[in-house]
Amino acid sequence: MADPDDNEAEATGLQHYSGETTRDSNEENMNDSFTLTSRHRGRSDTISSIVSGYEIMKEHMDKEKFIYLILASLLLYVGFVSAFAPRTSLSRDFRRFHSSRLTNAEVYRIYLNSLQQENKAKEHVYRYAGCMSNGLSDSSAFKYTLNEFLDMGYKPKVEEYYPWTGELVDTDVSLLKNSEVVYRASMIEDKIKGDPASHASRRQKGFHQYSKNGDVTARYVFCNYGSLNDYKLLLKKNIDIEDKIHIVRSGKLLPGLKVKNAELYGASSVIIYKDPFDDGKVTEKNGFLPYPYGPARNPSYIERDSVNYFSDTPGDPTTPGYSSKDPDTEHMPSVGRVPRIPSVPMSAKDVQPILAKLNGRGFQIGPGSDITDFESFTGPSSSIDKIHLHNELTYKIKEISSIEVNIPGIFTEGEIIIGAHRDSLASSSAGDANSGSAILLEIARGMSKLLKHGWKPLRPIKLISWDGERSGLLGSTDYAEAHTAILRRRALVYLNLDNAVSGTNFHCKANPLLQDVIYEAAKLTEFNGHEDRSLYDHWKYTSNATISLLDGLSSYASFQYHLGVPAAHFQFNSNDTSGAIYHRNSIFDSPAWLEKFTNSDYKLHNTMAMFVGLTTLMLSENELTRFNTHNYLKKTYDWYVGWYSNLSSAFPQDYELKNLAKRVLDLLKVATWEDSVQFDQQNNLLYKECREALPVWAFYKKIKSYIKLQRSNSKSKQIDQLFITHRGLKDREWMKYSLLAPSKLQGSVGEVLPGLHEGLVDIDRNEVIQWLTILLSQFSNIRYLLQ
Repeated sequence: MADPDDNEAEATGLQHYSGETTRDSNEENMNDSFTLTSRHRGRSDTISSIVSGYEIMKEHMDKEKFIYLILASLLLYVGFVSAFAPRTSLSRDFRRFHSSRLTNAEVYRIYLNSLQQENKAKEHVYRYAGCMSNGLSDSSAFKYTLNEFLDMGYKPKVEEYYPWTGELVDTDVSLLKNSEVVYRASMIEDKIKGDPASHASRRQKGFHQYSKNGDVTARYVFCNYGSLNDYKLLLKKNIDIEDKIHIVRSGKLLPGLKVKNAELYGASSVIIYKDPFDDGKVTEKNGFLPYPYGPARNPSYIERDSVNYFSDTPGDPTTPGYSSKDPDTEHMPSVGRVPRIPSVPMSAKDVQPILAKLNGRGFQIGPGSDITDFESFTGPSSSIDKIHLHNELTYKIKEISSIEVNIPGIFTEGEIIIGAHRDSLASSSAGDANSGSAILLEIARGMSKLLKHGWKPLRPIKLISWDGERSGLLGSTDYAEAHTAILRRRALVYLNLDNAVSGTNFHCKANPLLQDVIYEAAKLTEFNGHEDRSLYDHWKYTSNATISLLDGLSSYASFQYHLGVPAAHFQFNSNDTSGAIYHRNSIFDSPAWLEKFTNSDYKLHNTMAMFVGLTTLMLSENELTRFNTHNYLKKTYDWYVGWYSNLSSAFPQDYELKNLAKRVLDLLKVATWEDSVQFDQQNNLLYKECREALPVWAFYKKIKSYIKLQRSNSKSKQIDQLFITHRGLKDREWMKYSLLAPSKLQGSVGEVLPGLHEGLVDIDRNEVIQWLTILLSQFSNIRYLLQ
């Protein structure tokens, strides 16, 4: 049933129209003097009548009775208005008081229509292509983003930061036999038919951002994925790995942690390559043709990456915990946050002649390899077979810029932030980062249409284009550290667009608080231009609409793990067993690849822009912050139960520890199954109250609802921040969120209750006790907050 308020503007217009009069054409030609005389005579008669009426009342009624009559008339008028005035809701009143007559439905409709009628994503992707190199966006990408915002009518704000970062000079790897060069790797992808990006003049060799400069000649050894378990196995098998060049395959853990482990076990330098075996079903060995002829990985693919330890401390490694916003910012030594040995990436094609020399030496390790003529032997190489590795970057303080668009809201707090980075480690980068930047601009375009209709969101919205993200999350981390106090006070949610379209299957990582709004927005979003199929339908079919844990690989890290701002990350990717293999951080991440294997019409970009925009509007346009606290705490309860069962085996005779762990469990159980359920139920009732149309005389009900609304919103905003600790995780003080963090050993996956988990893994009683005490306090606070 429609809210009477929704028709108010229309009703007013109809009344105005019915009150208008049309002059007869003959009257328009009447003599001006006659008209003026008539008007003057009418005005004089009216004044005379009023004066006469007043004199008669004065003569027959004393002053006191006259005042009573006036009061009675006013009371009668107020009663009449109260009885017959249109009913309004608190939700509608917020907009009326701020001169906004757009309903939620109208806001959604205008936004979606603007994107359905025109899709400029392809234009954006092509304009960004070729603008990036060395891990930072160049001036053309910056200018294009800035000018697009300006053309839409926004007043973007530019913030500069000054991190310490590297620019590639050269990388080189050669195979030596008796000190003579017998093979030299190309260190760059092949030029291939049908992909202009591979022929671009700005192509550069593969490199690792923050890799140590060096020139190394040594024997080499194959160390599988370079995990701690791999190294323990190598030592157990008495493989000589000291002072060798360690060759490791990508996957399982972040490149920086691979180099960190290799350094720990005495490597002189590291080579990281991508083994096609790890692509699953879609490989040349399984009969699939490589790109550009088919969906398998091109053998010359090189995966550029950053090797700073950003899963421990993201951002500029010389300004840990504070921003480099000032050009004169003090930069500390980077020791402990970047490797002390050089490393380079290589392609499967380039590394093949080197690995083949190891066959029959050492033992076979790992799950298998698709490198031709390589049987996964560890080596080390013979005394006459060595590698010469050269790595050279120029490190200096360099300016980077974030571009920020602010859309003020009726409320001053509860800010929704959407972020996407525009930098890349390779030229072209159609998937990562151009797809996210294109979608950010499309979201901005849709909202600019709303602003032209007089829209003002309830909550403020901020759109930010980051720089330096592929170099270890430089831009977003500097921003979060520069604005920590403001973000903790004002920010409600952070939504992330990183590598937004590199496949066809929808994937979501998000804080459990956001589950309901994400599902609702997905159900209202058309998938790929199909009116009869929603994004939720597609998501449900491909992955049962699963929302995964956040990890530590993108710009949301600063918001979720450092500030306690609930975050979500959205992608179309190909993490299945049949989709085309994505060429991340490579020259082959090009518009040609994107159009051939994802969507040539860029409708997936359009779908993502509609979905993220709707999610934002649903968070912004609702007076009540409708977080799902029960789902949030239920997930936490399930996580805790998992670790709780391990406590007995880790500390079998420690009854003090067991009692403390049981107290935490009991407290969390009550918070999950009683307090959160009651809080969510009350919020559902309050949501309905805010939309209930009430007569004027029931204004006191609106006041009560408004007080409850303010209280509930304040509580919802504090929920995640209650789990921010001052001390942070052990050896990772920057990570302050006690419920989730990037895995300490892998970095590429999320780890639940990380402080408690790490204490259990290390069988560190003091650490476990400390984290149980922290969780006991935090769960007590959440109970108090929700009551």
